[in-house]
Amino acid sequence: MKTGICDAQAAMALGTKPTGNGRREKNSHKAYTRMTNTFFEPGTDKVEDMISSISYGFYLENASSGMEDPKNWGIQCLVDIAREIKDGKFTGKVFSPIVLTGYVPDLLKSISMMSDECELAGTGYCGKGHKEWVKVSDGGPYIKARIRLG
Repeated sequence: MKTGICDAQAAMALGTKPTGNGRREKNSHKAYTRMTNTFFEPGTDKVEDMISSISYGFYLENASSGMEDPKNWGIQCLVDIAREIKDGKFTGKVFSPIVLTGYVPDLLKSISMMSDECELAGTGYCGKGHKEWVKVSDGGPYIKARIRLG
């Protein structure tokens, strides 16, 4: 990460260069600064090896919504299913729903494995409050990292 993102209006207010991150649902709606092209390329690790390397943790499935606090580098995401892992094996316990939260730089530094598998979908939306929805794609490889769950 080298710089923040902003649309043309935010760039004028901040006295910086715009990064082309203004998006809106349609022309009659307000443009908001939104992230683009956030993507993790697949690594070389097998999912089975990632799971077997965990002494205690969770395999998270179906992230359904999330939000970020770009000013304070916070992240929060709702996940539908968390499968418990102990000593590299699934215990059979499933928790739902789960909220993951953390400080983005710490999360990025904690990544220790990336799967060679990658799944992408074009069925997501980026919303601003209750009124602005822009279609987005999501997905990527499996990632082994540390983050707070609740």
